Amino acid sequence: MDAYLPGRALRNPHLQTTRSRLLPPRVRLPEPEVVLVDMPDGSGDRLALLLHEGDPDKPLVLVIHGLGGSAESDYVRYLAAGLIGAGFPVGRLDLRGAGTGEHAVGMYHGGKTEDVRAVIDSLDRPVAVVGFSLGGNLTIKLLGEHTDHVVAGVAVSAPLDLAVSVEHLHHMAGGLYEKFLVHRLRKEALRRGARYTPEERAGIVAAKGLVEFDNAVTAPRHGWRDAAEYYAVNSSIDYLDKVELPLLLIHSKDDPMVPFGPYLSVDWEALPTTELVLTDHGGHVGFHSRGRPPYYVGLSVEFLDRVSGTPDPA
Repeated sequence: MDAYLPGRALRNPHLQTTRSRLLPPRVRLPEPEVVLVDMPDGSGDRLALLLHEGDPDKPLVLVIHGLGGSAESDYVRYLAAGLIGAGFPVGRLDLRGAGTGEHAVGMYHGGKTEDVRAVIDSLDRPVAVVGFSLGGNLTIKLLGEHTDHVVAGVAVSAPLDLAVSVEHLHHMAGGLYEKFLVHRLRKEALRRGARYTPEERAGIVAAKGLVEFDNAVTAPRHGWRDAAEYYAVNSSIDYLDKVELPLLLIHSKDDPMVPFGPYLSVDWEALPTTELVLTDHGGHVGFHSRGRPPYYVGLSVEFLDRVSGTPDPA
């Protein structure tokens, strides 16, 4: 696929990152079948999978949203449209508590691969996983854990080092991106039907930044000492060298939310099954071009067609 070179007006990384919020896209998709998958932890939580069937000879592509997103996020719908057009079966997944949140009282985090694994096991078919942002971190970790049925993965704008990324967000653009994410997290955590203790609620309400939020609820709820331990245990950079399946990473050097530094620290030549596409422009999960789907759509379809051995019918 050709290199990504947006027009001059789209070379601003903040515009790339926020474009879909400023100009919401109209991405039409076929009506999905809603499949509810029970989580095996005894919580009673279920994850909603929006399923679009396709060519049975192609792997189902499970698409995972980022922090504060859902199965209806614009980037998920963009990719789903491209995959469906290429004949792939697609499952758009709401992580635990995301989307409407009506099927779960719990919450997800950036390393909760056991939830995704339960969904994959329930499908009992070959699955490729594509994750965006924090969902990309989760995708890399999932492949590094050698999950059954998974045949390939794609991670777009993934924060390889969670601690470095959170610190970067705290300072970038006066903390505006961080404030936006905390607002979304607070809304998710306190949604109707969610489970939380009085102490957790107080911490959620008081949190001004991601570290405070994760110290208040994410870390203690999942058995970690604090946010620092949560980040250390779940950062995908420590799983890259364990990945043995085809994996594509797509990242922009000008991403204002996920720093480029951790990508420079990786010896990519020592990872024979992993491909890295770095662009000079694209922002965070942006990669927009005038009149065309985002760049990650074509890259992902081309990669998954190649590694799954099923050529695009078009």
